[in-house]
Amino acid sequence: MRKNLLVVISIFFLVCSFQQTQAGNKSQKNFVPGTEWLDNNGKPINAHGGGVIFHKGVYYWYGEHKIEGKSEATFADGGIHCYSSKDLINWKDRGIVLSVDYTNENSDIAYGCILERPKVVYHEKSKKFIAYFKLYLKGIGYEVSNVGVAVADKPYGPFTYSHKFLGGGSLKGSGDFSMFKNTDGTVYHFAVRKPDKTFVMGKLQPDYLYAMPNSYQAPNGVTKHTEAPAVIYRKGKYYILGSGTSGWKPNAARSFVADSIQGTYTDLGNPAVGINPHNGLGPEKTFGGQISYIIPVQDKKDAYIVMIDIWEPENPIKGGYIWLPLTFKNDKPIIEWMDSWNLSFFDKK
Repeated sequence: MRKNLLVVISIFFLVCSFQQTQAGNKSQKNFVPGTEWLDNNGKPINAHGGGVIFHKGVYYWYGEHKIEGKSEATFADGGIHCYSSKDLINWKDRGIVLSVDYTNENSDIAYGCILERPKVVYHEKSKKFIAYFKLYLKGIGYEVSNVGVAVADKPYGPFTYSHKFLGGGSLKGSGDFSMFKNTDGTVYHFAVRKPDKTFVMGKLQPDYLYAMPNSYQAPNGVTKHTEAPAVIYRKGKYYILGSGTSGWKPNAARSFVADSIQGTYTDLGNPAVGINPHNGLGPEKTFGGQISYIIPVQDKKDAYIVMIDIWEPENPIKGGYIWLPLTFKNDKPIIEWMDSWNLSFFDKK
């Protein structure tokens, strides 16, 4: 009897394991915004507040790796998690490519630091992948914000922590930010400056490792308290999409356009349209999320995807994702809610 019971239990676990593997291997055909998004192993994607680059036919998604059982107030960040994909829908887990340091409490990225909003830029001359992230040192809290820098030889890492610098032209650093590579290869750091919440942009040095001295300026036309910017260059114009500053609570998105990267920028208002049926929130709350990045879609004409994060500060690992197409009407950006969609959307434009 005991032997038969063991056989039954073994078969049960084999079936469960097989079903989980099948679920992980099942190819997804559509983006389904605001719902659980699984990787190739059937596990929820853990890459919050991130960005995506395209390199040699593959997209790489980098985001904050959140730790199970931790809140944003209790060291929720475990490092940078990376996923790869060829279609932007089905993602392969490449693991944590930069971990917080669990062994050296004197490290800038020691466990207990806050490591947020990673963005990666490829430096053609050195053939290095450079990751930037908002870094609050252990024990400091949100008082002073640094830009952390890590470097890798391959897009899927591993990344090695290099150094930090104060962004924003302030001794308090900068808050939510984005990195943007211009058409001439120059990289800019867009951010909200601490503590006065002025929106600023600074130019990085040619090696992309530090900001150029005294390069930060406040571009005319961008509203104060604009954070979490996402920047694209389209048809000779520079677009900035961002949010207001309301902590972890969602607010209305905002958008701006200029003929030059320095400005002057024109306010184009809130680009969001429609209602998220999963939470009932619409444009006034950006569907319950915050814009993080804009992905140019390869091999599609005038095609962009807006990455939006749904934050869950009390249980960050449960935070969700909203990816929607970015369209333009009379050169004004629009992010319209769609329950389900795929890249063929851009073929119908």
